[in-house]
Amino acid sequence: MQSLYLPLYLVICFSSLTVLLGLSLLALLGWSNLAVATLLFIVCWPLAALWYWLYLKIKLPLQQSVIYCQSLNEDAACFQLNPQQLPHAYQQLLQEIKQLAQPPPHRDQSLLLTLVAQQLPFPLLVFDQAETLLFANNAASHALKLPLILGSKATALGFTAQPALNHPSLIQDWQQQTIQQKNGELVFYALDLRHPLYQQQKQSQRQLIRVLSHELRNSLTPMASMTETLLSQVQLPEQQSRLVLNRIKARSQRLLTFIDQYAQLQQLPASKPEWCDLKEILDELQLTCSIPLQHTGATNCYADPYQLRQLLLNLARNAAQACQNLPDAILQVAAYCQGQQQILQVSDNGPGFANLENLFTPFYTTKANGSGIGLMLCQEIVMQHAGSIEARNLQNGGAELVIRWPLPD
Repeated sequence: MQSLYLPLYLVICFSSLTVLLGLSLLALLGWSNLAVATLLFIVCWPLAALWYWLYLKIKLPLQQSVIYCQSLNEDAACFQLNPQQLPHAYQQLLQEIKQLAQPPPHRDQSLLLTLVAQQLPFPLLVFDQAETLLFANNAASHALKLPLILGSKATALGFTAQPALNHPSLIQDWQQQTIQQKNGELVFYALDLRHPLYQQQKQSQRQLIRVLSHELRNSLTPMASMTETLLSQVQLPEQQSRLVLNRIKARSQRLLTFIDQYAQLQQLPASKPEWCDLKEILDELQLTCSIPLQHTGATNCYADPYQLRQLLLNLARNAAQACQNLPDAILQVAAYCQGQQQILQVSDNGPGFANLENLFTPFYTTKANGSGIGLMLCQEIVMQHAGSIEARNLQNGGAELVIRWPLPD
């Protein structure tokens, strides 16, 4: 910083040397001391003015700039500087220093995003508008099994661009996705579906084995026990034998019903919607249901008539089981349209659902003799119609299922 004061120092030294040489020359020429002193006094005034002017123009702005830079470096707000009081060159210098002291916030954010992207467990690549590779994380190199050099073209890396970026190495068991940013950059990523699919399959197998084991044990254990008791006797009494055979028949029929329900769930055909008479379907169900049905609203709906009949039959059976101890039990069915949606509300006045969270969990049931398949079948039928089904308990008691599915175009 001392080198910045060099022009000031040179001017002071040169002017002082000039004055001393001039006075010495005058003394040699015979000037009196009074005359020399008078001349020195006269000359010092403009020199002092010159030195002060140079101090204001050079040294003072430099000192203020140094103090200002130190305050920026230390994040101190005690020193306030008015740049308008400085020369134009210093104003430009301080403006550049101030900009350097405030780095763009996106610089740190970009670095943080890059570090996070490198740690992602799935492949992530970024291409520019010309499909030139700008970024690739470590998971991408591992999944594609090839070196990913920045600046390479997507086609050179094995990607196809129609209709979106895809790589043949990630077709099986992968879900590929491409997102185009506003600046034209393409962000490609792929998700490995093998692990979640395996976990889901394993969980479904556990549930299936648990339910089948429960059903088989509940049916076969009493049958085996009754048969063993009957065979342990020397002579088979006819009355006891008939009683045992009737119980074995009942247990066998219950087991066959469970198997038929599960087979029906697995073999549900694709829905074939058509305009059907909802009131006619409910009148047919009333003949086989032990709970009164009350219908309000629209009489026609667009759905597969056979699957709709099965859906309402399962809901009516569930409502009848829930309201079996109520003398005034009733199942209300309301149908109406809202925009492009058909809505079917099925409600009863029973005790409500015991566990709403697991209502549609496969094979989950709170009933002593339930299988957890009936509502699964209802949900599958609704999904076949591209709809949704929601369950809730009513404030005044009872349960309600709301089914929505779209109208035809």
